[in-house]
Amino acid sequence: MSDTPYSARIRFVELIEREKTQLTQIKIYRDNSQIVPTGAVYTLKKPDNSILVDEQTAAVDGNGTVSYSLTSSLLASTLELGEGYIEEFKCTINGDEYTFRRMAALVLRKLYPVISDADLTQVYTDLEGLRPSSLNSYQSFIDDSFYKILRKIRQKGMGFEYLVISPESLYEAHRHLALYLIFRDFHSSIGQSEGRFLDLATEHYKQYLQELDTINWVYDETHQNQATDPNKRTAAKPVIYLTAPSYYGYRRRR
Repeated sequence: MSDTPYSARIRFVELIEREKTQLTQIKIYRDNSQIVPTGAVYTLKKPDNSILVDEQTAAVDGNGTVSYSLTSSLLASTLELGEGYIEEFKCTINGDEYTFRRMAALVLRKLYPVISDADLTQVYTDLEGLRPSSLNSYQSFIDDSFYKILRKIRQKGMGFEYLVISPESLYEAHRHLALYLIFRDFHSSIGQSEGRFLDLATEHYKQYLQELDTINWVYDETHQNQATDPNKRTAAKPVIYLTAPSYYGYRRRR
């Protein structure tokens, strides 16, 4: 068995939508190149460790992307929603087997990015002209900032992103973080210790942190694909009382 440490690109918990046919896939890298396995099998375990998919043949395309098609009949309505599912991609690389594991959650709906290039150029109209010729859009920054926000939601104990019914509540945080990443990249490419791009990056990062801490959303606490309380927005960052609230001050998170 080779001890070569191949890298599976795993940016986030895999979100699998129940009762929907969909592809789940993984990409493997080494030395800045995507690896092309000669074969692969896929396993999906339920939270109780029972097997839902048991080492079924996975497809490997010409670039090396390993994928498996999950059918709507397999992801039946009787399956338990939530965390604790585990995916395993067992791939054959140069004659050796490597198993790449990824946590998954079975959900009713995924949460998708809420901004595009148009939202960035609304703030800075010259962004189109500043974009490097090697890029057709700022989509890579938009995607990266979105995954950063999803990871932060979980790390800060703010809840599960797929239970957010109001994706627009992430708009400002998403836009500020994307702009931060863009201007930081501009500054890095210039190689200066200070300058306009660094100032802009710093300002947008501060704004992102402020927006993240003050986000409030409409939330589905019971996995019913509907707002638990449609007339009440819930603070993503709960208030912690250091002393007991007054008789009239008792309230739930908001």
